[in-house]
Amino acid sequence: MNELIVIPPTYFDVVDTYNTRMRPDHPHGRPDRMRTMAQWSRMIGVLNLQMDIESHWLLARPGLADMAFACDPGLWIDDLFIASNFWPPAGRTASPRQAEVETFTDWFGQKGVRIATLPSDAYFEGGDCVMVGKSLVIGYGENRTNIRGVEEITKLLEPRGIEVIPIRRITEEFYHLNSVFTYFPSADLIAFYPPAFSADAFNTLSVRLPLNTRILEVTESEAMRHHPDFGGEYLYSYTLNAIERNGMVLMPYCAPSFGKILEHHGLKVIVPPDGSSEFERSGGSYRCLTMFHNVTR
Repeated sequence: MNELIVIPPTYFDVVDTYNTRMRPDHPHGRPDRMRTMAQWSRMIGVLNLQMDIESHWLLARPGLADMAFACDPGLWIDDLFIASNFWPPAGRTASPRQAEVETFTDWFGQKGVRIATLPSDAYFEGGDCVMVGKSLVIGYGENRTNIRGVEEITKLLEPRGIEVIPIRRITEEFYHLNSVFTYFPSADLIAFYPPAFSADAFNTLSVRLPLNTRILEVTESEAMRHHPDFGGEYLYSYTLNAIERNGMVLMPYCAPSFGKILEHHGLKVIVPPDGSSEFERSGGSYRCLTMFHNVTR
């Protein structure tokens, strides 16, 4: 992965509730605008200057408070962009995030990238995708990406030689795969948080991924923390919403024991000052803020 898309958090805010971390009326629920931009800028600095990743900036649109989460509107893989068909939250006929997709399809269209869309009953969100070599691990469940979405993604990718490996998410607290599942390509290492998935997830990964790909189950003490920016509330830390390239890992938080494991695998952890707390108020961190260009050819 040499390039990615980002969107500045110009209009970022928490004004709605469609995941468990979005609590606009909570004492710690709303982001601070200055701190938001500072945290995003530090992320860009690490990506561009330390990790040598090219970033393409798309413009945010007024009224789309979650648009900074550039990962979610689709999957960019080789010369193909698969547009997300966002799941509508309970009691709604459409997702408030669906309007974000147009900015991406316009940009990809101008670049001559092929654009694929899915049938209306096939829900799919880019945050449920993690490439592991030439395989796509995709999370699905009762919300966000559904089994019909998995079927349609499989139809698009398997003729290209990309195996699609679905694993089931089982809790709304961990609503996208890439928040609790990451791949460190330099170490050929997967790390995931088992409580987010059905009991057969480890076995599925072990059987369907190459034998040399190592799989690490992250413990509760490594994944959760008493978060200082949420009044000490015991919350998921977004430690697995990480980005790795050339042995460097950008993370919002890393427990000492997890850091030692990554170091043992030859990885260097980078946790920027002040982390990503303002984005965590809406349920995301660094990986959510970036759309990778996944290259398999």
